[in-house]
Formats: sequence, structure tokens, C-alpha cells
Amino acid sequence: MKRIKLLGITLLTAAISFSCSSDDDDDITTEVDLNAIAIKADAHVQTSTLPQPILDYVSTNYPDLTIRKAEIEDSDTYEITLSDETELIFDMQGNFLGVDDDDVDDFGDEHLDPSELPQNIQDFIAQYFPGVGIDEAERENNGNYEVELDNDTELIFNANGEFLGRGEDEDDSYDDDDEEDINPADLPQVILDYIAENYPDQNIIEAEKEDDGYEVTLNNGVELEFDLDGAFVSAEDKNGDDDDDDNDDD
Repeated sequence: MKRIKLLGITLLTAAISFSCSSDDDDDITTEVDLNAIAIKADAHVQTSTLPQPILDYVSTNYPDLTIRKAEIEDSDTYEITLSDETELIFDMQGNFLGVDDDDVDDFGDEHLDPSELPQNIQDFIAQYFPGVGIDEAERENNGNYEVELDNDTELIFNANGEFLGRGEDEDDSYDDDDEEDINPADLPQVILDYIAENYPDQNIIEAEKEDDGYEVTLNNGVELEFDLDGAFVSAEDKNGDDDDDDNDDD
């Protein structure tokens, strides 16, 4: 009799242990590495390195606007975002192809309303980035989804909506975290005077304020650096020719 009772207790204990083990298995969730890095389909490029025909086209056709962002798309085209959010598409030689209309999938990448993202992507963002809105969403030519949040975080998901990592350019030397696009008219007057005197035939096609000064790109591809007081620091053209002497940069 004692043996029967002991056997019964043993079986009950085993059943409880199996039950608990099953519950634990049900509670196991896949860990997500939010610091994982995924290479973006599109690569940022410096405005000063763009083909001259692109700089000429923007300067001629949009003289009152500046370039806010330049990218090489995975379709081997340049996408240029202007200060009024107009997106221009050029081929790799700098020939103008057209204006990218966000409502029409005419140049490969498909702009999406956040509500059009797969539900598992929306759920992922709601869970891991609560309270952060979606600023921009795209479906790339390679099938991946790229999502930019309101806090400038970029997330990459595959075609099934599975998280791949935070977006990063293939060229990890590109970093615009310390750059703020500004209207050229808001540059210190000393900088505007310097450009008017030394580059009278050129226009400002991009202006940025950085942690340690200002960076100004002219429509001939010359990139000028100034310190926070507006004093000239250096000049570099798109071919990489440096000029640190403000008396010889003409």
C-alpha cells in the first residue's frame, strides 16, 4: 500500500513538473537585439561629390532651394531631396529622370503610409519604441522595408516584416548626427560676405551647422568649412583638392 501511494505521489510530481515545463516553454519569447545593424538599400553621399550636371540642374531649376539629402538608390540612381521635400531622380551620369511622386511608384522605392506597413512591423514598433511616431516608411527595390521614426532612428525589416536591425550606410564614415540643415540666409553675415567676395559667381546649394562650425557647399562642388565665429577654415572641391589658405582658394 505504501508503495502504491509512493508511486502515485511520484507520478503526480512528474505531471506537475511537465506541466510547469510546458508553461515555461509557452512563455519563451525570441530576444530582439535592438542594437543590431542592417545595411540600408540606399547610401547617403555628400552633396559636394555629386556629378556636376546634378548640381547645375538644381542650381538652374531650383535657385531658391537647397539640397537637404543626397542618396544613391539600390536601382543605381541618385535621389536628391530639396529643402521643400521635392525629390529629384537622376541617373548615375547626372541626367535628370524626373520628380519622384510619393503617391506613384515610378522610380522603384515605394513610399508607404505607416498604416500600410505589415501589421507585425507596426506591432514591433509599438512594443519596442512606444510613443515614437513613424516619420517615413518605404518598401525598397530589394523587398525590405525601411522605417524612419520621429526620433531619427531608422529600422530595417525584411519582406516578411522581420526585424533585421537599425539602418546604417554601407560607408560607416557617413554620420549626420551632428549636422543641422539651415537656410543659407541664416548663415552668419561674415560667411555670406566671404563667399560673395571669394566666389561671386557661385551659389550656395547646401548649408549645414555642425557642432564645431558651418559647412557650406557651392554649386561648383566646392565645400567650405567655417568655425562657429564664421572664420574660414578650409575649402575642398569634389575632386579632393584641399585649400586651407583663404588667400588662394579663388
